[in-house]
Amino acid sequence: MGATIRAATSGDLEKLIPLLDEEFIFGKGRRVSLAQRFPAVYCRENLDNIFVAEENGAVVSALVAKRFNWLENGEPFRGIMFGAVYTHPLRRKEGQASRLLAWAAEKSGRDGTDFAVLWAAKSAFYARLGWVAGDCGVLGEAASHAIAVEPSNEDEVEVMPANLANLRPIEFIRQRWLDPLILRNAGNYRQLPPPAETVALLRCGENPDRAGYALAGYCGGTTIVYEMNGHPDSFRALWHKICGQPERIIINDQPGSASYRWLAGNTSVTWQAKPLAMWLPLSAKADMARISGWYLPYFDRI
Repeated sequence: MGATIRAATSGDLEKLIPLLDEEFIFGKGRRVSLAQRFPAVYCRENLDNIFVAEENGAVVSALVAKRFNWLENGEPFRGIMFGAVYTHPLRRKEGQASRLLAWAAEKSGRDGTDFAVLWAAKSAFYARLGWVAGDCGVLGEAASHAIAVEPSNEDEVEVMPANLANLRPIEFIRQRWLDPLILRNAGNYRQLPPPAETVALLRCGENPDRAGYALAGYCGGTTIVYEMNGHPDSFRALWHKICGQPERIIINDQPGSASYRWLAGNTSVTWQAKPLAMWLPLSAKADMARISGWYLPYFDRI
């Protein structure tokens, strides 16, 4: 008799979090539990989106999911992202994760979800299950002393914890300058993507039509820039503030974005492709011809 696949219970969650922390956080030398990093995902309110394969009362495989809304040219889409695909070390290479992932994707398609996405360094495993690689994301890196620019209106940059920021002006900027984009709520800004230990929001400009902001994570001497959006006139002040202290700066971006063009023209950031996204269309309107040009910011991933 094979494992039973189902949505998780509260009891499952209590057992899963230590296993997933060891696999994806502590076992990689990182700190801060997944439950603290993604409080809207690893919680009782999201149990319908945490899936387990159980056999003889024990969880042999699991994965977590986060539902989200996507907007392109004013057209809404329902998306779901999968993460923390886990199989007990003694039960690997049995196809447990494959069956669980296929079950979760099929369930998502039945409930009206348009597409699924996940991020994987080894794409072959997911390609066998019908997932398609397509990622226009790039990773930039440099030492801060090599990319600092002359300050401009530095005093206008306000820095605050992302989870305490006034989000209304930020969402105005995002929807003014980005298309397509993932829609966010206050809970989304409570995320703490690994390996960051804190996340700050930097905002510049009082005029909403000319303002800009950046989201940055901090881990030791490294700053991770998740995004820099808004009017390009704000980027110089934002970037100067970002470059103030770190020994190393990592930037998540996509070619063609306003921030990428500004950084390419004003700094010596070294870029490399980061093709990690895998997609699974679940409805007719979300085909790969459309999806292949989409980019989900690192900050929103699980």
